Amino acid sequence: MNSLESVNRGFSERMRLNSELKNNKYWCLPVDHTGHENYMPVGRGVPSSELCGRWTSFSVCKNVEGHNGVSLHGVDCTGKVVVRHNHLRCTKSSCCVCFIHGWAPREARSIAGRFVEGDRRGFGQVEHVMVSLPVGDRDLPESVLREKCRKALFDRGVIGGCLIFHGFREDKSRHVLAWSLHYHALVYIEGGYKCRDCKKSCVKGCGGFVDRSYRCFEKDGCIVRVLGKRKTVVGTSFYQLHHATIRVGIKRFQSVTWFGCCSYRKFKSERLKTENLCPVCSGEMVKSFYVGKRFIVKDVGSPDYVPLFVDDEFGEDDEPNYVDVVGGRFE
Repeated sequence: MNSLESVNRGFSERMRLNSELKNNKYWCLPVDHTGHENYMPVGRGVPSSELCGRWTSFSVCKNVEGHNGVSLHGVDCTGKVVVRHNHLRCTKSSCCVCFIHGWAPREARSIAGRFVEGDRRGFGQVEHVMVSLPVGDRDLPESVLREKCRKALFDRGVIGGCLIFHGFREDKSRHVLAWSLHYHALVYIEGGYKCRDCKKSCVKGCGGFVDRSYRCFEKDGCIVRVLGKRKTVVGTSFYQLHHATIRVGIKRFQSVTWFGCCSYRKFKSERLKTENLCPVCSGEMVKSFYVGKRFIVKDVGSPDYVPLFVDDEFGEDDEPNYVDVVGGRFE
């Protein structure tokens, strides 16, 4: 059995453990890592323990008035409470159950927290950049390629940030993830990225980032593009992390590395604190028990599992469906 057949065989087992994988095509596609068997996308491994994904409680937002007229995933929230499942999560990037809601958001909060300190130090505005290395270099050791990526960014005026390693892209002709090494980066650019708001056509020699990047490309063959203006650092980080690549067999392989003015030698930072906020009204969600009569699927492996949903505040007997928990007891 070749490596591609092996990955295909394991998909049904991962789906049995985590039905949320069906929500993203990238997580479903088989991986053709022929020649690069020591690398795999995050979330393609086995759970860390039998506790991964175990249900613990509900978090509920009862700000019904704040939900009026708002839709969540196409469902009208008017007159409804918003409910989120809480589960035990490990912090391993390879875990097929926990990488979406465990490792990725935890790492994203670390990234965002470090940039909060960078902003405070006046480094500028964070930009989302993608670096594609020359095809002829892509079989070099990843550590060598990461250094080439850093140099390419420095040459183009980047002063620091973090790199997120991506080893695979979708091959649409074969419907697989094929080896195509590149990096996504969140960075500070010296003087800021002014090309986005520039009203003039980019011309050779104008000195802007795009012009400078093109002139560097003629020397190093690296394609460096600043992507669209991001909404939040934590949101951009989270999305790029659950498409990242890890190396198999190395206990502490880092998918994320810091460099330049943001390197660990420069300053310390703290991870952003977890905020359990309602996605509809941004109000605080409270830990609650369900005492209604509706059957709610809690198993993350069930095809009927929904991690976030809306529900009636009261049951047919006009009693609350969700009761707040304070100190481990019903309130």
